[in-house]
Amino acid sequence: MRERKIRAIGLSNFSEPAIQDIAAHACVKPAVIQTEAHPYFPQEKLKEAAGEFDAILMAWYPLGHGDKSLLAEPVFERLAKTYGKSVAQIILRWHTQLGHVVIPGSRNPEHIRANIDLFDFELTQDDMNDIATVDREKRYYTATKEALEGYLSFAPDFDAQE
Repeated sequence: MRERKIRAIGLSNFSEPAIQDIAAHACVKPAVIQTEAHPYFPQEKLKEAAGEFDAILMAWYPLGHGDKSLLAEPVFERLAKTYGKSVAQIILRWHTQLGHVVIPGSRNPEHIRANIDLFDFELTQDDMNDIATVDREKRYYTATKEALEGYLSFAPDFDAQE
């Protein structure tokens, strides 16, 4: 007997076949797929597959793990000048326009403020097409089988948290 206690699930770092298998068998379909996604690795195939069950993509490493070559791509430098924004803001805006959930990490208060200052401009379709040309299918993280098994066995002690 199902108790219907679970309303939504999210998946992190699962391969596309694993996500499709889970979605095919789960009573509650994944609502959020957290995965590495950035202009060098936009995850279009995975996003399309997730869309079949209305899941959204949450971008992990949204700025390409700070890769200096990504941040120095001429398209981003040009767009940053055009819109009077930083390269990071252009990339984060690109994510939001693609419908990605994006939560960039920073300890720098100035960067944190800048990371939310994305909603006073919109990239054009031509801009989005130009950004698409930097796709390199380049990952910065690949989960090994051992790492995935470790994630599955991880059990935080929520009762001990304050």
